[in-house]
Amino acid sequence: MTDPVACARRFGLPGLAALALLAYSSVGLASSTAPGLVQETCYLKGLADRAECFQLQVPEDPAQPDGATLPLHAARLPALTPSTQPPLAILAGGPGQSAIEVGGTVGQAFQALRADRDILLLEQRGTGKSHGLKCEDPEADPYQDLFDSAQSARIISNCLADFPGQLRHYNTPNAIVDFARMVRALGYEKVHLYGGSYGSRAALVFMREYPELVASAVIDGLAPVQTIVGPFAQHGLRALNLLFDECENSPACAQKFPNLRADYWALWQGISSQESPQAVPIRHPKTLAPHTLALDKYKFFQLTLSNLYAQEQRQLLPFAISEAAKGNWHPFAGLMAIAGDNGMYTGLTTNILCNEDLRRASPGQLAADSATPFGDTSVALLQQLCAQWPGEYRLDASHFAPVESNLPVLALSGRLDPVTPPAWGELATSQLGNATHLVAENAAHIVALRGCGPELVRAFLNNPNAALEDTACLAELPGVTFMRNENAH
Repeated sequence: MTDPVACARRFGLPGLAALALLAYSSVGLASSTAPGLVQETCYLKGLADRAECFQLQVPEDPAQPDGATLPLHAARLPALTPSTQPPLAILAGGPGQSAIEVGGTVGQAFQALRADRDILLLEQRGTGKSHGLKCEDPEADPYQDLFDSAQSARIISNCLADFPGQLRHYNTPNAIVDFARMVRALGYEKVHLYGGSYGSRAALVFMREYPELVASAVIDGLAPVQTIVGPFAQHGLRALNLLFDECENSPACAQKFPNLRADYWALWQGISSQESPQAVPIRHPKTLAPHTLALDKYKFFQLTLSNLYAQEQRQLLPFAISEAAKGNWHPFAGLMAIAGDNGMYTGLTTNILCNEDLRRASPGQLAADSATPFGDTSVALLQQLCAQWPGEYRLDASHFAPVESNLPVLALSGRLDPVTPPAWGELATSQLGNATHLVAENAAHIVALRGCGPELVRAFLNNPNAALEDTACLAELPGVTFMRNENAH
């Protein structure tokens, strides 16, 4: 049995998951800018200039304003010149990433926007310093550990032992209430929203619940509220087949890896048919010491899916698959090292995916996801995870109704996306009366931070109701150049 806690890191929507984990630190206290709002100067890792960080005590249960509270955090990258433009408010992905902790990379990508507007990083409750729920075993070895149920239960118990809140309140609707409360506390009349992956779902709910606060929205890697997030076998298979097609249509790749598709499925059959995990010898990617990689079908599926998120990793997969077919798992171990820690607060990931997705999925929806060569691997991973998690709650069915709005929206999808396919973008925008949906041919998960994406976002924010003039630049994103050996492309 695989580790349900560890798999949450892979099976949340990492939304901005390709971004490095970025921490912030305060360096001085300033006065509050609004009653109850504490402001301090801070730095985001990856940015040289100072930012402004904020803390606001908010009710843990918005329906009980006099009850327990939690410290809600936000950060602001100020405009480089005084500005009256609505800021761009960042809603991070996952669920389970802190917008502040990815703020350095977001700030770099959207640096041009700061010429005339603030960038506001809204941290979601359950992440970062806002009662972050980062469930993990610090002693875990990602190459060897395949935890059983008892071990996973211990990790969850340890994670929750010092958690001061009540899990049922760490949900999407309450997060949206928090975001609106912070926007108002900062004195903004309106904001532009950017939400990637799960952040796109949060942005859609924000648009529905607080349309008066929204000037426009950019939603990227769309996860509509009516879809079930978590079982990813269908989407993963689609993206994997696109990879195989690309290789077969590339003379250099096809010549080097003529049996890529067959090699992969032979590996899958060999791993998934065994009752016990395979133990394959590797050299540790960091120490180069002899080591062991433990593999079962769950971990192999995780490895496949996680390396389809971005072109940087997709280009390495054919070589890794081909070498593994020869018994050499060193390249796959290297890919695991490249992926590293995606910064997910996996307790929040688990809480939301289990309660807002898996537990409302119909048997037919789960069966459809299991009707691929991966079988029920993806569904079983999430079911194992949710069986261990104690924080059950139910949202009203109205929360999952398709979001309807006439607010200006720029929707972005990557054709190669393994978790939020372009079809989900079409589904989300079908109910949006003022939306433009663009599909980037050579992008996977998250488009706005690549190539001309930031320029498109800036052009849209400057005039959200006007037609974008240069969308063809997305077609200029480079296709993958597959790695064909250990030393060169």
